[in-house]
Amino acid sequence: MNFKRIQWIFILAFLLFDIFVGSSLILETKFTVSNGQQNRQSTVLKEMRNDSISYGNLSNKQQTGYYIAGKKSSDGGVLEQETGKLRNQNFRLSSGTLTSEFDKPIKTTEANDIQHASRLLKNKKMVSLGNHYRYNKELSDKNTLVYTQMLEGKPLFSTDGQIRFRINSDHEITGYTQTYLQDVEILRQRSNTISQRRAITWLYKHNQIPNNSRIRWSVLSYSKLLNTTTDDKAVYVPTWTVEIKTKNSGAIQQLQVNAFNSTVMKETPDSVNTNSLNNK
Repeated sequence: MNFKRIQWIFILAFLLFDIFVGSSLILETKFTVSNGQQNRQSTVLKEMRNDSISYGNLSNKQQTGYYIAGKKSSDGGVLEQETGKLRNQNFRLSSGTLTSEFDKPIKTTEANDIQHASRLLKNKKMVSLGNHYRYNKELSDKNTLVYTQMLEGKPLFSTDGQIRFRINSDHEITGYTQTYLQDVEILRQRSNTISQRRAITWLYKHNQIPNNSRIRWSVLSYSKLLNTTTDDKAVYVPTWTVEIKTKNSGAIQQLQVNAFNSTVMKETPDSVNTNSLNNK
């Protein structure tokens, strides 16, 4: 069955990789213990401050998460099936993305635009599957209110599961785009993640954070790890998404750290051909 094939390819594809990463972490642990540096992260944070890298309070608490499989809803999928309930708008569905334009823009203000959008999510005639999404302040701005699909209590930081409400210059909500991750499956039992502090210090130690910059925010979310050819499903993992702003140029970048093994995520996920497993 498809779910079993995804499990097999997941184990095979990452067995050697996990061994490599695990060995690296063991070596780092031995180095820390042999030198009596129980407060290694605190030392790194001081080095960051010396390099003019500013940050807020960083939690040292571990959380938990899963390896999750799912696929972006496309033609004939759950999202398209739900659009039959929509009213008072013109919409189209292309490549799994629903684009909607309201018949009458919804007047709002900067002070209550989130409340207006959240009410729209609860109205099945205005937005399909709205109860699966939550407001995401980190990804939103004055022109776009972003709601991310929730997976096991954490936001999905992927274009595979978002609602993006458009706000015009008159501060009216004119419509939205929507994607939805369907057929969500848990691949492995719950595991511990690295802490927020560990993710930030890991990025710094691997020269990912420039000097004279500021950590704007860091959120534990789900991000795509790899694509498969099994029913177009992908694998998602808990990820620390970190936004960094350079103080001089104002340049902003987002980095992602795999919260299970501390590795920096690729901008373009790997793709794995699982068709060879069809007969297994």
